[in-house]
Amino acid sequence: MYLKKIFKHTLKCFTVIGLLFIFSSHVGSPGVIFEGLLGPYRVLANINPPAVVPGTALVTVILPENPEGISIEARPVYWSAGIQGTPTADPLIAVKDEKGKYEGEMWFMESGTSSVQLVLKDGNDTYEAIIPVMAMPTAQNDMPLELGIALSILGVFLVILLVTIIASSMGDSLREPGVPRDHRLAKRKYIGTAIGSIIIFLLLWGGKSWWDAEAEVYQGNMFKPIEANSEFQQKSEGNYLLMTIDSTTLKQGRITRKISYMVPDHGKLMHMFLIRKGDLDVFAHLHPKRLDSLNYEVKLPPLPSGEYHVFADITRFTGFSETIISDLQVPESEDFQLAAQKEVVLGRDDTYTFSNPISNQSSTLDGDIMICGKPGIKTPLPNGFSAVWETENDKFEAGKLYNLNFALFDPNGEAALLEPYLGMMGHAVVLKHDGSVYIHLHPTGNYSMGSQQALENRFNSGAVGFQNLPTAYSFQDSIDQVISYLDALPEVERDSLLMGDMIHYEWLDEEHQEHTMVSFPYAFPEEGNYRLWIQVKIDGKIVNGAFDVEVI
Repeated sequence: MYLKKIFKHTLKCFTVIGLLFIFSSHVGSPGVIFEGLLGPYRVLANINPPAVVPGTALVTVILPENPEGISIEARPVYWSAGIQGTPTADPLIAVKDEKGKYEGEMWFMESGTSSVQLVLKDGNDTYEAIIPVMAMPTAQNDMPLELGIALSILGVFLVILLVTIIASSMGDSLREPGVPRDHRLAKRKYIGTAIGSIIIFLLLWGGKSWWDAEAEVYQGNMFKPIEANSEFQQKSEGNYLLMTIDSTTLKQGRITRKISYMVPDHGKLMHMFLIRKGDLDVFAHLHPKRLDSLNYEVKLPPLPSGEYHVFADITRFTGFSETIISDLQVPESEDFQLAAQKEVVLGRDDTYTFSNPISNQSSTLDGDIMICGKPGIKTPLPNGFSAVWETENDKFEAGKLYNLNFALFDPNGEAALLEPYLGMMGHAVVLKHDGSVYIHLHPTGNYSMGSQQALENRFNSGAVGFQNLPTAYSFQDSIDQVISYLDALPEVERDSLLMGDMIHYEWLDEEHQEHTMVSFPYAFPEEGNYRLWIQVKIDGKIVNGAFDVEVI
């Protein structure tokens, strides 16, 4: 019984970090993927941040051109410390037998908004890129059972040994050589045993109390998603969603996660995605308006009744980005069919679509659909357009980095000319069927562009620490004015402003010149069935298409 209790407490005391969902502009998809330019070279980077801080991140960099005579380094850079307060970079090592691929590990020592700076050296030239990475403890692992048993046995042995030493030091060790034992020495030995047991108990109790206190501090610092309540509201001008953030979940992160310090990402304060649970047959991408710090409102498209996932992506001026998760219950309405036939006036960047239920979707490759000599999966889009997922895979491997390539066609089967949508040539959303994995993708990766810009501005300013920050209300007011200014701009002018000097890769090889494509780099984090929605703009209209994929 005593051994069982010690074993139980030993396991508890040595418990450190178990895997939970990681929330940072995504759910359950921890890797950060970046595709862009590092000087003249195209680079694809995949960063797997540590679930435990302090902890190590794995950095993988791929240069498709495989240039010779270069070196690549990487280092973590925190918003609060800046470039000058960051240690020297660690070299990334070329992976044997994989041309153009480099890997390495780096330590994240503190929680908070951070990034990985890639440094490429080519002769006398040095090129740098900043990739946002949220360094937050997100998991708690149990000690392996075998190790726990071994440590418990060792602990019991040490306790018995220490009690024996104390008892002997008060008993037999005081007896002179040749002097027989008497009841006084036996009594002292019993007293020593009792004292030793008390001392060991106090030591164990003190150690456990210290460990529990440290564990409580760690639990308090472990990342917890912001929670919200989403309410369906009927008004004379239409149906609305009101999201109210739970203020009791805003106690973490100091300035890093203050809700008043939100900044635009792709010109919007919040990107909200509604997906009907179960069949995943309804999808909407909306952009709520801020009523105050805690309340956000958006007009809803004609949605059929049911329960919906609500994912709301936000970014702070510190560069910290994350996803607020909520649920929405849309009540049954006899007017739904009538409402669905009417044109509901939404925000110009808001969109929704209906697709087939996942229970009826086939992800089998169609051998009759050949794109550039490769089979593809075709899905219809609104207004007669269509999209083909160019892939040779009918199943994908978890953890493997892919470029998800989609070809777009007009009603006549000709190449469709894509236009910018919120400063990007395409958006994509990936959702695991059970809702445990969600991610918002772009052709440049799955990180927040607003986060990257905020970090670059911060590092260029040379500022450090949390001093001289604007007040929450003045900052919030200024951001609302920026959003209003962007919303009032003509689309072409606004998209040009949002794109800036961003590189959107065109398919320059000869085999892709006959059609227009959009590509999203991504690595599915775990096995299972997923639905993927792509969003592009053609002829001034946003069109959406859904695909299903199995990941093994």
